[in-house]
Amino acid sequence: MTNTSTRPDHSGLGSRKRQAIFRATHRGTREMDILLGSFVEYEVHSFSDAEMDDLEHLMEAPDWDIYKWVTGTLSVPDNYNTPLFQRWVAYQAEKSKKQYQHIL
Repeated sequence: MTNTSTRPDHSGLGSRKRQAIFRATHRGTREMDILLGSFVEYEVHSFSDAEMDDLEHLMEAPDWDIYKWVTGTLSVPDNYNTPLFQRWVAYQAEKSKKQYQHIL
């Protein structure tokens, strides 16, 4: 996982990845802007073309469905349960672990 204390430099990204960052950080619900947006912003540099296809497909789903899938309150449909989605779940788990590590 990338260090999220500083924002990555996106100046060298192609238009497809820059557009994905914008779409992921301007979802319409603040929760998804934070959850999906931070993942895309910090990990998009390493996304393959297939992962970009999966991301674009995921971003077509309603925000509240995606939110329920990533938080585990609703089963993820097979067509969205991609390696990219699993990478996002792992990213969120690691991020949460680091955020709450000081409490334990």
